[in-house]
Amino acid sequence: MKILDAALKQQVQEALEECADEARTEVILANFGTRRPTPQECNEQIRDAQGRTITRAMKLGDEMHRVALQCAEEKLNELRPGGFSLEPTYLYDLDSGKTTWLSPAEVARIRQRGSLGELKGSLVPDVVLHTGDPAQVQAVYDFKFPCADVTKRSRWRDYPSEHPYSGSNQGVMYRQALKVGDPMIVQPWLGAGL
Repeated sequence: MKILDAALKQQVQEALEECADEARTEVILANFGTRRPTPQECNEQIRDAQGRTITRAMKLGDEMHRVALQCAEEKLNELRPGGFSLEPTYLYDLDSGKTTWLSPAEVARIRQRGSLGELKGSLVPDVVLHTGDPAQVQAVYDFKFPCADVTKRSRWRDYPSEHPYSGSNQGVMYRQALKVGDPMIVQPWLGAGL
């Protein structure tokens, strides 16, 4: 069992903040040089690799997430080997209050079968610290990468009306399903916060 004391939690948080800063810097430099994207550039409609229409902000956010998660894996392997998961999948039953962790192999099998309905309402935080067992969650972190305005703290994403968790947001559901005190948003330049 991995213990998570205040000092280690602070080290993890600082490492994730560095990863968020590095990810934003790397992706913005690659796409815009030394300037920030404008709100118009962020809202521009483009096609992703699957041919879907998305905003440039979504594409940049995906790229930043990829870079941040790679960085987080490297740093957390040093700080907390065996005591973290990146993008783990949890199913939460609102009626029973039961939470089930799905292994990456189970998620891959579900996707391979094309049974994506089985994953409807799944929770997939970016970084979870745990005891060594992903079902025993100790802390939750989600990266948020605003496109144009990096001076405002991001909020937890609200679930749309057709979603099983409609009327709630990510932070509330992480707290409820994963039984953690305060899931944290990690944002470039602003660090980790609620």
